[in-house]
Amino acid sequence: MISAPPQPCLRLKIIVFLAAISLLLITSTLMFSSYIATAAENANYLTLGFGKVYVLSPRPSESQRLEMAKMLGFQGIPFGFFPATSASDLGHPQYWLGEDHWTVPSQNHTSPELLARFRTHTNVINDIVRLELKSALVLDDQADMELDIKQEMHALVQGALPDSWELVFLGRCGQQARAAEAARLLVAQAPVCTFAYAVSQLGARRLKRVLNNMWANPPIKPFDEALDDMVQPMFLEAYMVDPPLVSPVDASGSQAVAPSTLQRSTRAKMKSIGL
Repeated sequence: MISAPPQPCLRLKIIVFLAAISLLLITSTLMFSSYIATAAENANYLTLGFGKVYVLSPRPSESQRLEMAKMLGFQGIPFGFFPATSASDLGHPQYWLGEDHWTVPSQNHTSPELLARFRTHTNVINDIVRLELKSALVLDDQADMELDIKQEMHALVQGALPDSWELVFLGRCGQQARAAEAARLLVAQAPVCTFAYAVSQLGARRLKRVLNNMWANPPIKPFDEALDDMVQPMFLEAYMVDPPLVSPVDASGSQAVAPSTLQRSTRAKMKSIGL
């Protein structure tokens, strides 16, 4: 007859087994947490340090969308197209977009083109607030960028951008040829341009209130100038990247300013390798 093992020995084996299971669970949890943190950091790096990348694009501009998608794909930057309101859309409610129903203001003396652009930016700001994004980058579908923009923006967002920021302009109007130096953050100065800007959730909420109130009697000026009026008196905590990392291009894909605005143009690099 086989005798049962001594009771203390059995208890010791159970304790060792449970300790091993506990250690395995703790190790797995730590590894999973590290994986999640690394994945989130990598995703943030790809989107230039912001929660989401919007590309404003009107419905007819298929060729511009294609070129922009190719460039951002080459850069490995995830993004989403956001329908831009066009002047012709103002008379067609079926094309309107926004979390709240909006109509063309009755007391309106603004041109359809300026009004449509004002509505486009109001809509995207409303969307950022609605989705409760921590931050977002808004790009026009006619833009070029520095080849190493991810590395430069990572250094700026991680090392220089204060937690209280509300707006960051990655390009600027009338920008000059870029010097061969690392990008830095400066307090935003006039004139500001909206072909490439980032906004925090706090900044989006403040802009949402102001823009929605302005819609009843929109300004007779471009949206860029209306935003400039809010930046200059420091109503918004706004910064700009200097030298700029993003440049506007015309419909043909050529840089709209000097050809040497960017040190290493992504579009030029793609063209040089046949993309």
